[in-house]
Amino acid sequence: MMGPGVTPTPNGAVTVNQSGVPKACAGCGGRIQDRFLLLAMDRYWHTGCLKCSCCQAQLGEIGTSCFTKAGMILCRNDYI
Repeated sequence: MMGPGVTPTPNGAVTVNQSGVPKACAGCGGRIQDRFLLLAMDRYWHTGCLKCSCCQAQLGEIGTSCFTKAGMILCRNDYI
């Protein structure tokens, strides 16, 4: 369930934290203080924490796609 001011977005999408309440990062567990949040697999991530489960490539950069398969977050190369 998502809080107020947060709308569902595709994997790896950037959303605005309008609620002002810090979200917990699914990667490191730390608080995300940024205004913009990364949302993948219905969880929030720091830019540096969203990584491919196979090769550890960072997927938080703008314009980088991420894919999901069998509960893993994958880069394009490892998804194919």
